Amino acid sequence: MSRTPVTNGFLRTASAAAHLRLFVLVGVVTVLATRAFLSLADYPKLGGGAGNGGLHISHMLWGGLLMLAGLLVMLVFTGVASRQSGAVIGGVGFGLFIDEVGKLVSVDGYFYRPAAGLIYLSFVALTGLVWWVTRRGRTDSGTAPVATRSAAAADTVLQGVLRGLTRQERDEALHRLRGTGAQATELDAALAALLEVVPERPARCPRPHVHAAQRVRTWVTSRVSGNRRFVHIAAWGATLQAALLLIAIAADSRAGGLADETQGTAIAGTLACSLASLVLSVRGTALLRRDRDSALRTLRAALLVDLLLGQVFKFTINQFSAVAGWLISLALLYVLSAQMGRGQVQRAQVGH
Repeated sequence: MSRTPVTNGFLRTASAAAHLRLFVLVGVVTVLATRAFLSLADYPKLGGGAGNGGLHISHMLWGGLLMLAGLLVMLVFTGVASRQSGAVIGGVGFGLFIDEVGKLVSVDGYFYRPAAGLIYLSFVALTGLVWWVTRRGRTDSGTAPVATRSAAAADTVLQGVLRGLTRQERDEALHRLRGTGAQATELDAALAALLEVVPERPARCPRPHVHAAQRVRTWVTSRVSGNRRFVHIAAWGATLQAALLLIAIAADSRAGGLADETQGTAIAGTLACSLASLVLSVRGTALLRRDRDSALRTLRAALLVDLLLGQVFKFTINQFSAVAGWLISLALLYVLSAQMGRGQVQRAQVGH
């Protein structure tokens, strides 16, 4: 039996993608909740503001302190629970911090209009990181170096020592360790033995609200992926969304409503992205009868142009009232992704 070779570098934890998603979700919710609260409360100043000696305790400070707290939790404590807590605390802190990015880049401060676009862009970048980590986790599952695979198993063993492992967690860890087809090492054998003897933890029944949310998600996914009418709804939705925006901008320009608009670059960017999205949406809709797979990919590209680029300019122009359009684009993308996922499953079943 061979020895495990030593490797250098960083190891991604098995739960890295899930914790990153949690961090991003908490950050987004924090920004939206903060903006909503401040708007409803007429933007109060903690400390009294300029009329009370100039003291103003910015919530960016609390954001920085919470990010520090989340980092300390992950540095001091070990295990999945510390990483999950760090993701939540750090996500709240990042949301409070990035919400005041306008104060860092402009003399206009909190109400600097492009700040909304910058906030959105920061979360787009984080979402891209989540996608990359998730994708690498899937592709590396069977091709990871021996030392990396062994380190991942050791991390699972540590979690088992701390809180026990459910039967499913134990089986998945053993499969990752043994199911790659690579030659087993002495360390692999030791880790497999440890996985067999760590305490077993009974699978926890999901809480009622979690169970209800899972059932709703399963029901919605089955309905959306199993009904082809939703594809046509998504296609026309993406087309109309881009077309109506172009018409609205043209009407405002003709009526002189854009004469005093200071965000000319954002308007130009919105026009370019909406036009590209419209062209792709029309092409995807036309392809639906001839080549459904190509149509779905083209329609998804149209929505990604809007979500990754167009929404940055829309948030700059419309500020956080652009959230409604963003949610619509996300819903349409979910429909297309569900349909594409169902198609992949069906092709895999035919292949077998």
